[in-house]
Amino acid sequence: MTTHRIAGALLAAVGVAHLLPAAAVLSRDRIERAYGVTVPDPDTELLLRHRATFFGILGTALLAGAADQRFRWPAIAAGTASVGSFLALAGAAEGPSAQLRRVQHVDVVLLAALGAAAACEALGARTSA
Repeated sequence: MTTHRIAGALLAAVGVAHLLPAAAVLSRDRIERAYGVTVPDPDTELLLRHRATFFGILGTALLAGAADQRFRWPAIAAGTASVGSFLALAGAAEGPSAQLRRVQHVDVVLLAALGAAAACEALGARTSA
């Protein structure tokens, strides 16, 4: 398997991982089940559903990067910015819930996968040049 194919497979896995929470866009109940929180009001529900929409967009971009090398670096950059910013914010937060700690752990794995995809893509570009 070439390094470009490995990068594509890693991006596909990270893309699917981002599409799963995108289902929260459908309802308050899905948000509450996904994150183990109680949504206190319609405004917070709207913000969280909007957040889920961005997960769908990012997941789709990551899958596009997996399928087409022209989109790899933008997808890696967007995924890294998203996952990295959540990890930075969660790391600075006081006592996140068990559910959100689980999300942190998953995001650490996703960040490692994005790093590995970037390394594979860079190595593949260097060896094919």
